[in-house]
Amino acid sequence: MPLREAFRILATEGLVDLSLHRGATVRPLSETELQELFGVRMAIESFAAATLARRGDRGALARLRKLVRDMRASISAGDTGAYHQLAASFHECFVEAAGNALLTATYGQIRQRLRRYQAAMSRVPHLPRTSIAEHAAILDAIAESDAAKASALSVEHLESLVRQFSGGTEAAIETTRGGGNKTRTIKGRKR
Repeated sequence: MPLREAFRILATEGLVDLSLHRGATVRPLSETELQELFGVRMAIESFAAATLARRGDRGALARLRKLVRDMRASISAGDTGAYHQLAASFHECFVEAAGNALLTATYGQIRQRLRRYQAAMSRVPHLPRTSIAEHAAILDAIAESDAAKASALSVEHLESLVRQFSGGTEAAIETTRGGGNKTRTIKGRKR
């Protein structure tokens, strides 16, 4: 695939900006995009959590339980990188387990853009311990077939992530800009 076509694909996915005389540059993270992406994510995941709670898919519950156990083990081992990969898998698993192909495809369309923010959130030190309790609560509601509670907890979890990230965290988000060793650092609320 030619490089120009690759950049067009990345631009379509919202990962780079194309400029006539400057070429491609990595799109900076923004508060507006964060709010928009996580708003869509809340709609998808709350619907998926409620649907999965109604379905009672035992295989999916077993996979989700294993992911929660593995997340706890990674936190205990101090492996935050593994934790964040497992957390992303947890969310993807329950969206897919909802059994709605259109919902899964829609989630897939925003997944790459979400990963940019998830990578930045991984630098918030206390986030894994908070999130694991929220993941376990969502799983419990799904296992109890409580669709309304699973949906509400899913929304609360994502709102909590956005609040903690947007609330002026100490973690810096570094995105490499095209050319040389220039790095752009954004802290807290970038608008």
